[in-house]
Amino acid sequence: MAKTIPASGAGAVRIILKNKQDFHFDLRSKEQEGNRTSYIFDVFYENVSGTLNMAVEEGVVKIAALNLGLGKVITLSNDDNLRKLANYVLGQLG
Repeated sequence: MAKTIPASGAGAVRIILKNKQDFHFDLRSKEQEGNRTSYIFDVFYENVSGTLNMAVEEGVVKIAALNLGLGKVITLSNDDNLRKLANYVLGQLG
């Protein structure tokens, strides 16, 4: 059983990355505008669910926000590991 994410959301992305086998996501929408592709995913991990929104330009994640409903939104500016998680999700799309 994977480690659960604390109610504060502290270290959430790091915990998910260490337990990727327990992290699940479904693509809700994908939109293309010029060279930018925007994605919205429904995400699920152990004791939380939420959304992952991201914008990708030329294969690089430019914007990402993970909302797990824990009182804060995790973004690239407040968690460096979010880029790793976003790239993992994109890699799993095939």
